[in-house]
Amino acid sequence: MEEENKDLQPQTEQDSGTATTQQADKDSAETAPEEAVENADAPEEQPAKVKVADSLTVRPAPEELYANMNVEALLKEGKKLLGEENVFAVKAQLEYIRDEVKKQLDKVLNEKKEAFINEGGNEIDFEYNQPERDTLREIYREYRAKRKARQEAIQKEQEANLDRKKDIIEEIKALAQREESLGETFPAFRALQEAWKNTGPVPKSEMNELYRNYHFYVEAFYDYVQINRELRDLDFKKNKEIKEKLIEKADKLSEETDVINAMRTLQKLHKQWKETGPVERELREDLWEKFSAATKVIHDKRDAFEEERKQEAEDRIAVKAKICELLEDIDLDKVNSHKLWQKTMKTLDEANAKYKAAGYAKHPDNDTLWERFREVNRKFHRAKNAFYKEMKQVHQENLEAKKALIEKAEALKDSEDFKETANTLKKLQSDWRKIGPVARKDSDKIWHQFRSACDHFFNRMKDRHKEREVALEGNLEEKKKLLEELKTLESADKNMLMDLLKRWKDVGPVPASQREIEFEWNKLVDVSFEKIDMNKMESSAIRYRAKVETMKQSEGMDKLQKEQQFLRQKMDEARRELSQLEENMARVTGSSDNPFMKEIKKNLRHREEQVALLKVKLQIVKEMMSPLQKG
Repeated sequence: MEEENKDLQPQTEQDSGTATTQQADKDSAETAPEEAVENADAPEEQPAKVKVADSLTVRPAPEELYANMNVEALLKEGKKLLGEENVFAVKAQLEYIRDEVKKQLDKVLNEKKEAFINEGGNEIDFEYNQPERDTLREIYREYRAKRKARQEAIQKEQEANLDRKKDIIEEIKALAQREESLGETFPAFRALQEAWKNTGPVPKSEMNELYRNYHFYVEAFYDYVQINRELRDLDFKKNKEIKEKLIEKADKLSEETDVINAMRTLQKLHKQWKETGPVERELREDLWEKFSAATKVIHDKRDAFEEERKQEAEDRIAVKAKICELLEDIDLDKVNSHKLWQKTMKTLDEANAKYKAAGYAKHPDNDTLWERFREVNRKFHRAKNAFYKEMKQVHQENLEAKKALIEKAEALKDSEDFKETANTLKKLQSDWRKIGPVARKDSDKIWHQFRSACDHFFNRMKDRHKEREVALEGNLEEKKKLLEELKTLESADKNMLMDLLKRWKDVGPVPASQREIEFEWNKLVDVSFEKIDMNKMESSAIRYRAKVETMKQSEGMDKLQKEQQFLRQKMDEARRELSQLEENMARVTGSSDNPFMKEIKKNLRHREEQVALLKVKLQIVKEMMSPLQKG
């Protein structure tokens, strides 16, 4: 019996370690971050789910139970599950309900947000209350409270079982000291064995020591209490049959595809083996080796399964680390526009989906990566909120600036000073384009106000131009007659030409599209003046005055200013050339009949005449501009 106990002990420790591992797996699978329920905007970290039958009753998968249910129905089912006596058995259903409710609520939230933004709202101002989230949190809080209470009750029950089994060991120990007949002692021993079996589990930390003591005193009872051979052999035979059946069950476990379930069943078989009494000494080692061999098959499968899970965890960790690196490499300082932020947040959403799809990894780095991933999410959202907060302020400033331009445009839209107002409004339009954007909800409204004011003025100016064009058509007909009169004039003197020039000026401007008649008239006037005997300077001044008066009538102050600037440039050039000719002449020596000297003098007279004429022309332009400047 000592030999069997010696062989059994290492296996018992291994079983105990396995049970601890399974409990850790269970605890890990049952623990879900509360934050995943309470924070709908943050990505959710969920442990991987391992479906293990809690009893002989097979529960349908949550996907089958709750398919196609809406939020209200799912929450109703969640409340109903809280009434289940075995709180651990409803874990998978509650997790499915939680995930499905969140998914449906998130979908509605995103649709509402998108509609809000499409209607011109700013994302940072979006708010939408979903009371179902509070209901979901309350269900999960109650579930965790019940689970905790159940765990405490189990612990309390195990401690009571521990006390009871210690009492049984003491009673077995005391049996060897009795002096009553074997017929009375052995049934008492059997009753204690039955009581041991019927007493529930004890805390794992006490299990190994408890079983060592139990087997020691059971074997002591068999070895030191004088039982008659028939009763002893009968007990050995019964124990042998039980252990052979346990070996048979252990062998069949190798066909079990669910490794977790196989390990749980193996734990139960080991417990039954420990609680079964001894067999004949010569059979003990053989039976134990058979049972250990069957056990080894399951442990090997468990080891392979754990290795596969370990590799799977490594792969998931690698995926999560890569996602974190991808997000951390994004330079948020360069995301400086609404369009770029939309693109960046889409990248973040895709990364969140991939991170969630990677699933929970039983790995030392899992929690570290989760915190790292949450931090980069917080970093993204902080930067985005700061950007939109700043953009909202900029939009407000731009709005105020554009409203100021609208006020100016409104004040000018009925102005009668068409030329000056047109230039001012064009400047306002240029300023408008330089101002940055405003919020979408205000953009169309203020642009319509600004454009309406501008269109109102320019439509008035267009109508005014049409009216003026009609009046100018009459001037055109009058000037055509004067042109024909000048063409048919056979001989003319100064007074006749001056009269024609005055009549031409008094008629007024012609349509802009017909201004070729002005060039034709000026050309013909030049020819006519050249035919009469008249001072060249005076003739040029008269002709130039006629041109300037026409210029003044048709194109106004702007044209006169440009003409004045042109004359001044020509004057500067003529004076420089005159100064250069005078210097050249001072350097030349020799007779006045020198050809080179003659050429210099000729050019000098020409430049002096040119300067004198330019002075006259500048004076004429100045005279024409003076009334306009005073007005």
